[in-house]
Amino acid sequence: MVCILLTKSCMAFLMLAALMFAQEGMPPAPHVRPERGMQRLVAEAARRSPAIRESIDRLEQLDVIVYVRARAFARVDLEGQVALLAVTGGQRYLIIELACGHSELMQMSTLGHELYHAIEIAEEPAVVNTDTLADLYSRIGMLTGDSRGLRTFESAAAAEAGERARKQLLLNTRHGNGT
Repeated sequence: MVCILLTKSCMAFLMLAALMFAQEGMPPAPHVRPERGMQRLVAEAARRSPAIRESIDRLEQLDVIVYVRARAFARVDLEGQVALLAVTGGQRYLIIELACGHSELMQMSTLGHELYHAIEIAEEPAVVNTDTLADLYSRIGMLTGDSRGLRTFESAAAAEAGERARKQLLLNTRHGNGT
């Protein structure tokens, strides 16, 4: 699900993160940046699902930084979302939020789905604010909700990517390659 939001607190977080990675002599930071508690889950998902690995690799080639974190959602049916946080200095920042309290398999499958949304956004350079993000998904997806100014969208391609990741994750678990 694509969620359209842009907040000042998120922008402050991004500026601090950018400063940490911009220090002289530091190797370039990855474009997909899981929070501490999510690093193992993202690494394991990439190991078990070629689709997730390909999505992460693709994002490394694009002009976005994607943060990944777990979050408790008010809606129990929401498994995850991606949102445009900010555009600063020509760099676009996205955040993928995965529902905490769900199984690891569900979180990994949702990660595959949301990473695909991040690619959809990253491959459209015109997406630089909430209006242009809504324009993109009005063309490639469908509106799934509009409550209190919060619009949500879905695309068939991202749904397929999540399902492909889920099948790969299940297959690798059954063959003894999982956790």
